[in-house]
Amino acid sequence: MKKVRFLWILALGFIWMTPLTTAEAAYSSHQNDQDISKFLEVYPFARSTKLDDCSLCHPGGKVTEGGKTKSYGSCDYCHITYGLQPPHGEIPFNGYGQAYKDAGRSQEALQNIEGLDSDGDSYGNLVEIRALSFPGDKLDHPGLTPAPAVVMNQERILDLPHYNQLLLANASKSMDEYVEYRGARIGYLLSHVGLRPEATQITVFAPDGFSKTFPLNAPDPQIPPNIQYDVMGPYPQGYYYGGLDFVNYSYDPGYPYDGYQIPDRLYMLLGYLRNGDPLEKGRLVPDPQNPGRLVLEGEGPYRLILPQKIAGGPDRPSTMAPLKDGWDYDPNKDHNWGSSVRSVTAIRVEPLPPGSTDFKWTEGGWNLVDKAKVAIYGAIKPETCRVTGKVTDSGGNPLADVQISFGLVSLGQVGKTTSGSTGKFRQDLPAGEYVAIPSKPGYIFHPESIAFQLPGKNLSSSSVSFPRNIGYKMNFTASPVP
Repeated sequence: MKKVRFLWILALGFIWMTPLTTAEAAYSSHQNDQDISKFLEVYPFARSTKLDDCSLCHPGGKVTEGGKTKSYGSCDYCHITYGLQPPHGEIPFNGYGQAYKDAGRSQEALQNIEGLDSDGDSYGNLVEIRALSFPGDKLDHPGLTPAPAVVMNQERILDLPHYNQLLLANASKSMDEYVEYRGARIGYLLSHVGLRPEATQITVFAPDGFSKTFPLNAPDPQIPPNIQYDVMGPYPQGYYYGGLDFVNYSYDPGYPYDGYQIPDRLYMLLGYLRNGDPLEKGRLVPDPQNPGRLVLEGEGPYRLILPQKIAGGPDRPSTMAPLKDGWDYDPNKDHNWGSSVRSVTAIRVEPLPPGSTDFKWTEGGWNLVDKAKVAIYGAIKPETCRVTGKVTDSGGNPLADVQISFGLVSLGQVGKTTSGSTGKFRQDLPAGEYVAIPSKPGYIFHPESIAFQLPGKNLSSSSVSFPRNIGYKMNFTASPVP
């Protein structure tokens, strides 16, 4: 292969850039996984992307429980099929994981299977890895068009105007609760990422695959029985009833009488504080009733907070015997808490643009939970910053036809461009943390990738926090293939 120097001039403005060297593993239960560590030693550019996850080698699948069939992501499916309690079953592998195992589970094994097409989609394993697509998933391959996406980190979410509200969390099978949440109004969050006029609804995902869909503009006023949880709100004000032994009063506002109308105007929130404290991060734990399966415990770092669409008082759980005192479980009440998605991973704004592909939130969602991030994607048009660069060979001559792939940290490839006859390239990207990966047959690049962060809008000053035309220069050299 030809020796090449990779020179990038990145016009990012107050940009942070470092080689990808250290980060915690994607899924919190596998932070010490030796196999993913070997993978990242061979492919350091994949760190913190969707490939840095159990789903690289393990498949999702369907399990029948109690006569019902449910789909699980790779993490859940592996634990369920392998068994949380002995005797353990067979560990499931996808084609790439099986090839890696058969080749000896080493760094050399990873390199030896680079030329294979482990998932039979006509793309070799190395080609897929460099494009940040799964080499063990036939439906995920280079060339697919990703939907516009923004990954909001905790700093950006906390920078949004916050809203506090006290509400009744009315559950069906567990205790009801009066609780105060602080968070960002979903309507404002969507406008911040550039909600497109054709958007009609959102689907909110948890990392275990649970999801709920809500209309953006429900009729006003809504008419029973077709009352919906409305994204934009506001919702009807709630009522407070004290002193009930089947209600958890985690927050006591000291209202003077039962049936008092709570003055807070209620909205759908992306909540991050509960009674003033950060939400406990969600995690998978063995089900106390069935140790052979996993359940989601915790609700954070973000929870979708749904007020009651039909305001009313609490009632006993459906699992309690009725006492016929007016507080028994009532199926006609609005049990809003069952639709309040815990550990929010992503918000899909629908419809997706024509020809774009979707993400799998049963795969890789834990990466976002661990890093306190939320992905918002679909029918959005976020503000962008222009990334520019230049590629030259070892003699300083421009190098054309080099493809530069841009991966959004925690997700896969979200953009790509190609250097022209002058060696220059450009790409417009929303705020976020990215990895850029150059590739061209016959060439190797050093370093293999660059990690960079594009800052977002500074909401406190209502201005973009970076000048768009300041350049950032970096020199890269290459070595011939041994």
